[in-house]
Amino acid sequence: MLGIITWQSLFSKTITDMAGRTVIVPETIDRVFPYDPKTSILIFPIIGEKMVATSMLPGKKDFTYISKAYTGLPEVDVKNIEEVVTYLPQVIIAGFYTKNDKNGMVFSLGKRLNIPVVLIDLSIDKMDQTYLFLGELFKKDSKPYVVFLQSMYNNIALLQKSHSPITATVYYTLGASGLLTDPSGSKHTEVFDYLKIPNAAKVEIPSAGHAQVNLEQVLLWNPDYIFTSAFRGENNAYLLMTTDAKWKSIGAVKNNKMYKVPTQPMGWFDHPPSVNRVPGLLWLCELFYNAGADPTRNKICAFYSLFYQYNLSSAEYSLLFK
Repeated sequence: MLGIITWQSLFSKTITDMAGRTVIVPETIDRVFPYDPKTSILIFPIIGEKMVATSMLPGKKDFTYISKAYTGLPEVDVKNIEEVVTYLPQVIIAGFYTKNDKNGMVFSLGKRLNIPVVLIDLSIDKMDQTYLFLGELFKKDSKPYVVFLQSMYNNIALLQKSHSPITATVYYTLGASGLLTDPSGSKHTEVFDYLKIPNAAKVEIPSAGHAQVNLEQVLLWNPDYIFTSAFRGENNAYLLMTTDAKWKSIGAVKNNKMYKVPTQPMGWFDHPPSVNRVPGLLWLCELFYNAGADPTRNKICAFYSLFYQYNLSSAEYSLLFK
């Protein structure tokens, strides 16, 4: 008696994904569904033409300074199974940070759709390996992305070797209050950890979301630098923190070491914590390691051209910080 012949047996191949899992995928993959925003933005440069949609980023209403090939894709809520099905994906790709990450929801989705799930590494120091993996899986030229990232890694290592250890502390806050933050060890502040920049926030890493703190804690930490970011439709706290007398005694405020974190097309530090953090790393190298304004701008513009397929003008670059 003949068994049922499926694509898994006729037109498939077995791979090992970046979490070490054995996965059977179609020999030729033309329709990819990215499970979440951090996966969407990472895979876009190399396999954008194979993406059937992007995953929704909560609170994000507009994307600028990125190719229309990205903004033109439909935004799909991964929780809406019926909608996901209509795009006929062959594979789901999902990102992870450690092999201990809980991936039950994406595996459940793959099981319900009867399609394979491939996991890729989103760690800030593994992005070059991720593009190598994607290049091999999809038979695409990943060399430009790998070379760019490895050059950045090598340059950061040289800057750190030639520079004395950073002692100035930083405080990163999201939203309107100035009191939502993340400590060292959080993937939302990994840009600081990777660059060995001390994080002033001394709180537990929240199991979900961000840590809510109070003004007394921030006053006690007295950070030397403060970075503010808009968050899910809320105003940026920069104006509040630079005009409200309650904040004026903090070193960063007194010494004008306050910075708005660019958020287009996505945040330079997080939201989502993915390849969009690369400009943030380059910018922090300028601020803390004397990398130079002109070389930094040139590298960031090169990043936008390569990874976002957008030629960022000098005027647009300046607008990012407004």
